[in-house]
Formats: sequence, structure tokens, C-alpha cells
Amino acid sequence: MFQTLPGTLLARDQADLRSAYGVIEPVLSVTKGLTLAQIRELTGLENSTVQNWVKRGWVARPKSKRYGERQVMRIILINALRASLQLEQIAQLMQYVNGSVEDSADDIIPDRALYDDLCAIIFQLEDAPALNEKQLDEVIASQIAGYHGPAADSREKLGKTLKIMTFACISSRLKQKAEMEMSAILGG
Repeated sequence: MFQTLPGTLLARDQADLRSAYGVIEPVLSVTKGLTLAQIRELTGLENSTVQNWVKRGWVARPKSKRYGERQVMRIILINALRASLQLEQIAQLMQYVNGSVEDSADDIIPDRALYDDLCAIIFQLEDAPALNEKQLDEVIASQIAGYHGPAADSREKLGKTLKIMTFACISSRLKQKAEMEMSAILGG
């Protein structure tokens, strides 16, 4: 179902099952951050969209016109969810799991690890004949079994966040499929 990594235009292959972030990380490490034009190539987002997210405080400001790992991963996560959730809801969800966008000290998980967990869960579920909430809960529990967060409720927060994100990503892909089928019917 997922030919690209969620939130990106990058083609997905079997290597992505280990670490979706691992596909993005080499580019970030070589370039010391991405320019707005590179983010557009990676995500398909318009420059003004990313700039608006920064202006609204959903993504930290770039340094020297370069977006670092935290910013790029936040942009990708927002992009992966925005077809199914309102932007304000996404911002609230990200704040729920990782607090202030400008302060990593209040994060319960780095955005890169959150993205890896989300992709791993989605890829495990994509071959299931139907999405079953019990199965989703089991896959999430298995994915975060080794996770130890900074607070007593960190694992619970992470689990809830991943569940919402998984539902959003899958519903986004189903919406795309419905639109493609509709387009075929209408001859467009």
C-alpha cells in the first residue's frame, strides 16, 4: 500500500523496514541540514507551506536558512498526517508527545525515532487483510516494548500518539486510493 515513505516523495523499499529515518539521515549528515528547496524535493510541500508552519510555531526556525534533523523530521511527520488530521490537531498531538517545538529537553522521544516507530508499525500492518484495532494495539506494544521514557506515563503517551498517527496515515492512503478509483470512473 505504501510505495513512498510517509510524508515524503522517497520510494520505499525493503531496507526501509529497519529504519525509515536511515533513508533520510545520510542526506542530512552530508548537507548539515536542508534548504527549503531540498525540503520541497523531499516532501513535495510548497515553500510557503513550510514557512507558514514555522511562523505558527509548529516547526522550529531554521538556522542559517537550513533545516536540521529535528525540523526536517517534524515537517515530514506533519506532512504524513495532514491529509487526515487538521493542522491544529497535529500540532496538539506533537505537543502532547514532545512538548515545545523549540525545546528538546521536554521530548519523550526524538522525532526521528517517532517517525521510525510509525513507519515500522504501518509497514507491519500493510499486509493485514483488514485493520483490526486489537492487532494495531499489539503491534504498537511490540514496537515500543523496549522504550523507556523520561516520565512514568511516557510509554502510554507514545502508544496513544502512535495509534492516532497510524490511523491517520492509513486513512490518508485509503483516501488517495479512493480518489484514484474515482478518477478512473470519471475518466480523468
